[in-house]
Amino acid sequence: MVDRNFLFKESCFWLFRCPNSDGDDSASRAPALCLICGEMLCSQSYCCQTEVGGYTVGACAAHAKKCGAGVGVFLRVRECQILLMANKKRGCFYSPPYLDAYGETDQGMRRGNPLYLCPDRYQKLERLWLTHSVAEEVAHSLESNRNLLSIDWTNL
Repeated sequence: MVDRNFLFKESCFWLFRCPNSDGDDSASRAPALCLICGEMLCSQSYCCQTEVGGYTVGACAAHAKKCGAGVGVFLRVRECQILLMANKKRGCFYSPPYLDAYGETDQGMRRGNPLYLCPDRYQKLERLWLTHSVAEEVAHSLESNRNLLSIDWTNL
C-alpha cells in the first residue's frame, strides 16, 4: 500500500488534472488515488474510459485490472471515500481512514472540518489488502446492502 506519509501531501490531490481533458475542469471533479501504487485517476468520468476484455470500463476498473489483477483500493479524494473493487463489475465503499477532531468521518466533505489520518483505520485497510480480503469484504458489503447492487461499478 502507499506510504502513509504520501497521503499527507495534499497538493498533488487538488492540482490533479485529467490527462485526457482539453482544459475542461469538469473532467477532473472526482480524482481517485490508487492506494496500491499511488497513481491518480479520474473516477466516474467518461473521458478516461477504456476497453478491457470487450467491456468499456472507467479508469478505476481498468487500473485495478492492471495494478491488482482486478482488485483495487482507491481513495476518492474530494469525497473522502474509499472505493474497493473486486473486479470490473463488483465493488463497494469502505470507511475512510480519515477522522476529524471528534473521531467522526466526513464522507462527502460536507462539514469542512480538518481531517487527520487515523493509524488504526489505516492499518485495518492495509491488512485488508495484505491478507487478500478485498474481494471478501466486497461480497459481504453487497450481501448486507442491496443498494450497492444498483451501482454500475464498471463506470468507476
